[in-house]
Amino acid sequence: MKKQLFSLSATILLNLSVSASEISTTDFLQKDFKVTLEWLEQKPKSYAKDFFILQYLNQDNLSFENAKIAYEMGNGTNATLKKVFNDKYKKTAPIDLKCYRASIEQLKNEDSKCIALGLSLQEAQGLSKKDLTYFITKLDPYPTLKNDLIILNSNDPFTSLVNSDVKRFLRLFFDLGEDYRVKVLNKKIPNELLNKISLEKDFEKFLRYVVFDKKLTNIQKSLFLFETNKELPPQIQFLLGINAVNNDNINTAYNFFLNSYNKSYLKIDKDKSLFWLYLVSKNTSFLQELSTSWDNNIYSLYAKEIYRIKPDNIVFNVDLKNTKSSFDIYDAFKWMEVVEDTKKNLDEAKLQKYYEIFSDENTLPHLTFVLERFNKYKTQYYITPYRNIIKNYDIYKQVLIYSIARQESHFIPSSISFSSAQGVMQIMPFLSLDISKKLNEDYNIYEQFIPNKNIKYGSFHLDTLMKQFDNNPLFIAYAYNGGGGYTKRQLQKGLFSGKGKFEPFLSMEMISFTETREYGKKVLANYYIYNNYLNSENPISLSTIFQSLVSPY
Repeated sequence: MKKQLFSLSATILLNLSVSASEISTTDFLQKDFKVTLEWLEQKPKSYAKDFFILQYLNQDNLSFENAKIAYEMGNGTNATLKKVFNDKYKKTAPIDLKCYRASIEQLKNEDSKCIALGLSLQEAQGLSKKDLTYFITKLDPYPTLKNDLIILNSNDPFTSLVNSDVKRFLRLFFDLGEDYRVKVLNKKIPNELLNKISLEKDFEKFLRYVVFDKKLTNIQKSLFLFETNKELPPQIQFLLGINAVNNDNINTAYNFFLNSYNKSYLKIDKDKSLFWLYLVSKNTSFLQELSTSWDNNIYSLYAKEIYRIKPDNIVFNVDLKNTKSSFDIYDAFKWMEVVEDTKKNLDEAKLQKYYEIFSDENTLPHLTFVLERFNKYKTQYYITPYRNIIKNYDIYKQVLIYSIARQESHFIPSSISFSSAQGVMQIMPFLSLDISKKLNEDYNIYEQFIPNKNIKYGSFHLDTLMKQFDNNPLFIAYAYNGGGGYTKRQLQKGLFSGKGKFEPFLSMEMISFTETREYGKKVLANYYIYNNYLNSENPISLSTIFQSLVSPY
């Protein structure tokens, strides 16, 4: 009877091609599962719920009323969810669409509302003074745009903008585009205005626009003003230090990095600042201090390598009870409960509870996630789950998969990100759909919660990135996180050319997306650790890895 019931359970599952140990009773893994409003109402607000709301909105023949009910169940901060809902259910009025599409000549014959809808600042900066003057006279009902155009139409737009209010300065600085910033706005910014900008919530955004554009040298040098301002947040101090390095002002850079170190709370941020203090001063005491860090990042590992110190807090194997766990590893909502439950009050008693729950190989990733939290990350786990799948790849691919999956999901199959990336390898739905077509496989989005399928698709994607970026683990990591096109554009800016006394570390800090920049470093540390564990016959030093970071473009 038990065998018959087991067989029946297997037949109602999706055609997942998974082992018997992976068969689940999770509702969304059942054949013909469809998200309903009733099903959604039972789920707590979370990234996971937003993901399933997206699947509901993508259903055919959905009424606006039901779509709106589902949309309003979401977190309210999910940009993807908002875009899908607006694109599918909120239509632009025909008159507005006509204005958006109108040429400059056509806008001259329209009313003020249509001009305000159709005329962008990017277009306006290319207009003649005559045309700008005409549009200014038509825009009395829209004073914000009118005053923006008055600034663009002035004989000295930079001075006019400086003399306006700080919020307008920032808005136009962001909206006018890179070419305009370089040609018109790349001048020394008065100290008074800079101090006002430093008090705005968009100050860090302003710094990113300036520091990552090598053509804005005059604005960059204006930023030295903040050298004595010790109240700025540590990440701002660090960015200002990189800016000073780029402008060959090493003494100023040193002061910014020291400020960043003193104000940083996270160990990784302290280690990063220490490393740069060493780079700009060549004072080995900073490197010696770095070698005592408990966090295993590229900076501390490099210091340990130099001083021949073996990290003593890296764990590769964890003892399990080796009893069958009843925890459903595919249920994203169950996993969210664990994440919330372990955020605080994680004591010995609660840890013991999770030892009992996460008791077999399928739940090893879940247990090590809890253990890292319990140990406040001072013990770090580099486990190698899913060996039956990953062992079939060559050793380089194995190391790469483990390095990325550890960073992406901690190997949790039911992981769902804020942007709806799924599974062990955190694959975006548009990418998994594209891969299914290339593999000529039937597509079901819920299959991406099955490790066998998700790792297969992640491996396929890595094949493309490996070819595109010459098997370089750092550039592959950038591309996995930020996209291949973005990474290629970053490299084509001249990063990782191999030139300069602070390379490749300065190039690492000039990757413009913060998430991608830090993600790459973390994956590179994982790569170093996993390679020397799984490929112990061919260990590699971080020094060798750093020397290999030369752009193929």
